Amino acid sequence: MSVQKRTKIVYVTSSRFKEEENKVFVANCKLANGTPVKDLFEFDIRKVPITEMLEVDLHVMVQAEVTNAYSQIKVPCIVEHAGLIFQDYTDMSYPGGLTKPMWNALGEKFIEETHSSGRRATARAVVAYCDGKSVRTFTGETKGTLAEHPRGAREFYWDTVFIPDDSSGKPGTKTYAEIVEDPDLGLKYKIMKLSQSAKAMLAFLKFLREEGPPSLWKDTHSASG
Repeated sequence: MSVQKRTKIVYVTSSRFKEEENKVFVANCKLANGTPVKDLFEFDIRKVPITEMLEVDLHVMVQAEVTNAYSQIKVPCIVEHAGLIFQDYTDMSYPGGLTKPMWNALGEKFIEETHSSGRRATARAVVAYCDGKSVRTFTGETKGTLAEHPRGAREFYWDTVFIPDDSSGKPGTKTYAEIVEDPDLGLKYKIMKLSQSAKAMLAFLKFLREEGPPSLWKDTHSASG
């Protein structure tokens, strides 16, 4: 009986939260045709230090980051970055790529200092893929509302203040952090039903499944499952 080959994806991140969520993603998510991600792909986490540029546009930001990552490891790889887009600043994609440094600086005062309590926002994630020839980006979005103050113990940046709309599109009541803590929901529910990052990753995997790895890498880019 032949063993199906799984495509290996090098994922550059130093975040333990992203690594944790990636494991749940691989174990539970499926492609649009119903095929489990784990049957076709495996992820190789590389903790390569890359400089994060200050840029509102998440697409510009991750293109620079994945190019930097590729220049260091010299194999096809991805990076992913997410940020919040305030509804009334959609055209400017603000704060976008600035969400993380703003959160790092303001912490629990993020809501107060940005006057964001009750504000509608979109959580946007962008996966960037560099194969040595070109860079492509893939986007996932989840709409929601910002809480009046941080709620939940899982301090994965703004997960404590973003309240995603539920899977039916209606306004939710729990922050991402509270959803992960809820024994009836948990991290699996966040990843499978809500996560903007999972949506972006699925868009990337769809592309990779349809296009395949570049010819330069076809002999070295897959591993036996």
